[in-house]
Amino acid sequence: MDEGLNRHFPKAKRQRCLVHVGRNLMNKVRVKDRKAVISDFKQVHRAANREAAELKLNEFANNWHQTYPKLIKDLLKMPNLLTFMDFPPAIRQSLYSTNLIENFNKHLKRTTHHKEQFPTEDSLDRFLVSQFNVYGRLQI
Repeated sequence: MDEGLNRHFPKAKRQRCLVHVGRNLMNKVRVKDRKAVISDFKQVHRAANREAAELKLNEFANNWHQTYPKLIKDLLKMPNLLTFMDFPPAIRQSLYSTNLIENFNKHLKRTTHHKEQFPTEDSLDRFLVSQFNVYGRLQI
């Protein structure tokens, strides 16, 4: 998939959803360690800048490497983990998670599900644009 994205969108930056990465971490650690692991991992995306985030990620890796070596190895090899740090702090929160995008896609699915069919492609485009506008107002 990365190869296709690079071919068609060479300048696009991709970001792993840190919420999903955190959930995956939770599934791979002992129940008694979950609270401490997620608390440590959250410090990564709460960092002030990329250097601080990398430092927090290294601290996280050092803290948990003895207990979960394979998990830490896989996490450190994961691409696009800190891409959101290349953007201004005001929009980082909406970038490190795909929850906004997933929620919007569910909204579109719910609203288009009630429609049997669209007579033309233009009518579908107009409907989708109206839903973008409605959803945008709901989120503000």
